Amino acid sequence: MRKILWWLILVMISSQLAAISIEIKEEGLRYEIEEKEIDGINYVSIRDLSPILRCINKQERHDQRLYLHIYGETFIFLEDSSYYSYKIESYNMHYPLQRIAADYYLPVVFLSEHIPLHFAGDAEYHIGTLQIKKPVDHSVQVIVLDPGHGGKDPGAVGKKLKAQEKDINLAVALKLKQLLENELGVKVLMTRSDDRFVSLGDRTRFANEHKADLFISIHANASKSSSSCGAETYYLATAMTSDARAVEALENQVVELYEGGASARSKYDDLDFILSDLSQTEHLESSNDLASNVQQNLIAGSKTYDRGVKQANFYVLRGAFMPSVLIELGFISNPEEERLLVNDEYQQRLARTIFEGIKRFKYHYDRIRNT
Repeated sequence: MRKILWWLILVMISSQLAAISIEIKEEGLRYEIEEKEIDGINYVSIRDLSPILRCINKQERHDQRLYLHIYGETFIFLEDSSYYSYKIESYNMHYPLQRIAADYYLPVVFLSEHIPLHFAGDAEYHIGTLQIKKPVDHSVQVIVLDPGHGGKDPGAVGKKLKAQEKDINLAVALKLKQLLENELGVKVLMTRSDDRFVSLGDRTRFANEHKADLFISIHANASKSSSSCGAETYYLATAMTSDARAVEALENQVVELYEGGASARSKYDDLDFILSDLSQTEHLESSNDLASNVQQNLIAGSKTYDRGVKQANFYVLRGAFMPSVLIELGFISNPEEERLLVNDEYQQRLARTIFEGIKRFKYHYDRIRNT
């Protein structure tokens, strides 16, 4: 009787510890994916597979379908069915797709037999190990932060404390950089990391040269009226409102004031820049999404007045061939907001809220880009 009990314990332990290995050919990296026994059959969680295979899944609960995107190809599964569709044909795994709570599970046979079948040459299975070609990762990996103004260009200056916009922009950007690197693990580059002047054209050129996936320009607003308040986020397009045109003029005047006068302004309006704007149209929808996510979190976290997501023809966004936004943190011309904007704790809160917006956008954007 004791021997039987020990045998049962060993079987239970071995079934719990069963795992399949996935090896990335080019890197020699090996991952162990725990197998889960369901109805006597070994399964693996799609949640465990996703970060290794860079696969994206989309659930259609109303018709119990699961769409799985691997290496740019789409597999369509039905819950509790052993069949799936790939391209125009159906295939049988012999064991059904299972769902437990919110997690989906595929039978191990899908990895050992079907993946090598569909990706011959890129995937091979040998005695418990699936060897695969390194999946292409199109997720957001490089973010350029652009603290507005700097050096000889102070930006807007507060009416009461005489705070300079350039200092606020840099302080918030440095705090945001730390959050992005520590919590998202992305590479963050700065158009300036100290008090220096950088032309508007050089800022986006820097982002393009470093193949940035996102461009975030950080500013503080100003108005003739000391009662103007709130935060707003812009993306590149023709200004639709008088307020947007006023902010556009304020930010774009840097060219005339610090880059050579009216003659320098013409270089931003010539045919090449107009054409570059047309090349950016593919990123406008994503820029709008990024702006919306940032603005929503910025308002929720700072509790400031919501001035919304707006469009404007900012020179600093023109020519940036990636989703790009310009954030106005608040009005330095408003005494109360100026007091907040120079406060270290409030700056940290602003950085955190912008971070949460970027993180939320990245999650959805990465799923689209890796599909």
